[in-house]
Amino acid sequence: MWTGSLIALGLYLPLISGILRDKIEQSFATWLLWVSLDLIALISIILQKGNYLVLVFYVIGGTITSCTLLYKGQFKWTWFETFVSFMVLICLIFWWLSGSRIATISSTIAVVISGLPQFKESWQKPDRVTGFIYLGYVVVNVFFFFGGKNWTIEDRFYPGSMIPLCMAIAFAALRRGRST
Repeated sequence: MWTGSLIALGLYLPLISGILRDKIEQSFATWLLWVSLDLIALISIILQKGNYLVLVFYVIGGTITSCTLLYKGQFKWTWFETFVSFMVLICLIFWWLSGSRIATISSTIAVVISGLPQFKESWQKPDRVTGFIYLGYVVVNVFFFFGGKNWTIEDRFYPGSMIPLCMAIAFAALRRGRST
C-alpha cells in the first residue's frame, strides 16, 4: 500500500514541474473537480474502513496540481465542468441519503466521467511525458487494487475503475507522442 502511495505522490513531481515550465497542459477545472470527488471517495472509504491510503496522496497531489494550474492560468470552465460540478453535488446528496457505500460508487463513477476532458485533451495534444505519468497512475492503481483486504466496494471499486481511465489517458497521450 505504501509503495503505490509513494509512487502516486512522486508522479505529481514531473506533472507539476511540466506545468510550471509550460510543457504540460492540464485543465484546472478538471483537477479541482477530481480533488472534490476524490475527497468524497476518501471520506466515504474511511468511514467504511476500506482501502483509502492512496486517496490521501491523490487529494494532496491533486490539490497542489490544482493550485499550480491556477497559478499558471491554465483555467477554463465549459458546460462540461458545470456538468461535473452537478455530479459532485449529486454525489453529496447520494451520500446524505444513502450512506458511504453509495457515495463511494457515485463519486468513483463521477471521477471517471470527469476524466473524459483529460482524455480528449490527451488525444488532441499527445505528449509522451503526460502519457508516462498516466502509465505510472495505472501502476499505482494496480498496487492499490491488489492491496485491498477484501473483494468489496470500499477496497476495490475505486482503483479498479481508475485503471482503465488512466490507461485510456496514457494511450491517448502516447499515440503519436511528442517529447516535451
